[in-house]
Amino acid sequence: MRCSCCDEMVPADDAELTYRLPDAIACMSQEDIDETCKYTSDYVVCEERYFYIRCVIVLPVKESARDYAIGAWAQVSPKSFNRIWELWDEDDQSQEPPMRGLLANNVHLNQNAEDAEVEVQLTGSSSRPKIIIKDPECTLYTEQNYGIPIHRAREYSDLCR
Repeated sequence: MRCSCCDEMVPADDAELTYRLPDAIACMSQEDIDETCKYTSDYVVCEERYFYIRCVIVLPVKESARDYAIGAWAQVSPKSFNRIWELWDEDDQSQEPPMRGLLANNVHLNQNAEDAEVEVQLTGSSSRPKIIIKDPECTLYTEQNYGIPIHRAREYSDLCR
């Protein structure tokens, strides 16, 4: 699935920060991942107990009409995971209410990010779901609600280099 929302993100000439796997999975050996997980670039199911969806955290950029997106993972309940997959190819999936979850990455340059309470909002069949940070103790909460300066977007992108 292509993330069409990334066409609207800044900085256009820089890479955006993206986590390839949830942290709990990334620390496993490839052998353990292959033995215990089912996965694609869109989801990971580990031991039929842990369910993760690849999403984006959209951060408004104060000096720009465009946003910056961090590619991150959310852990969701089995019920939410099944509902997401029921709607995965539906164009009107954005009408679905947000689903509760936990941020599955310790997003660099932030405090209290990993396991922060989030909501996952489906956006459409050609874009990744959005993560809405709900935990005010997570510094991403402030960035998402009040925006970031362009230099902060560059700091995130610099982590990719």
